[in-house]
Amino acid sequence: MKAIKINETGGLSQLKYEDVPIPEPQHSEVLIKNHTSGVEGAGVVEKLGPGAVGVTVDDRVAYFHLGSGSFAEYSTVPVDKLVKVPSNISFEQAATTMIQGITAHYLVHTVYLVEPGTKVLVHAAAGGTGSLICQVAKNAGGYVIGTTSTKEKATKAKACGADEVILYSNQDFVQEVNRITEGFKCLATRGTMVLFGGASGYPESLELNLVSSGSHSLILPKLFDYIATPEELSWRANDVFDWITQGKIKMDNFTVFTLSEAKKAFEMLEGKKTIGKLLLKP
Repeated sequence: MKAIKINETGGLSQLKYEDVPIPEPQHSEVLIKNHTSGVEGAGVVEKLGPGAVGVTVDDRVAYFHLGSGSFAEYSTVPVDKLVKVPSNISFEQAATTMIQGITAHYLVHTVYLVEPGTKVLVHAAAGGTGSLICQVAKNAGGYVIGTTSTKEKATKAKACGADEVILYSNQDFVQEVNRITEGFKCLATRGTMVLFGGASGYPESLELNLVSSGSHSLILPKLFDYIATPEELSWRANDVFDWITQGKIKMDNFTVFTLSEAKKAFEMLEGKKTIGKLLLKP
């Protein structure tokens, strides 16, 4: 099969499109023929390993499992990391659900329960994750503030429910957020600040007196802690599938490259040129 391999550390030139053996599913694993790949993947069950129960050959499934990754024509995945995909959900939507969709779900409905009037600041509001958080938070009644780098992305963020959009490339981001939210004053007594994702590095240190003055909470949630069991994974993924089929969220903005074009996809990502979800087709 074809796969993207990294044989040594370095830049994007180390992404190699190579022939590798098709992996054999081990105990409680299945072999999946990938139809769509991101960090996550979606496809069809090709073969069951010993002890794999709950799925059958030809089932449509999606997964998020670091393992050997999904940048290949086939992947082996533990059965407890799989979610069955309804026939009315595309493979692109299924793959996007496994990280971006579930992230929006746990942030808005578990980490902090967004309610009518809650102010929500979403960075990269036109991206794969940000555009979904905007929609889910807006559906919950939140007042959504998005940040983007271009006018085109700002239009996308608005379409996804952002009430206000800050163009951080030509606006003073800190000043604008303070204007809209009154900074830390936007936190009610016992209010919560949630910082997720680490693409831009760790935030600068925060003065504890800012947090303690109103019994505020600061949370840095991690996705794996919110899909810790097969039941929780299934619940969150199926909620997102339901939102898609009911028209509560739109998940239709994909940029798709072939697997052999993985380098081009990462160049686009590094250049901050993406809108929506970036995917590979094996």
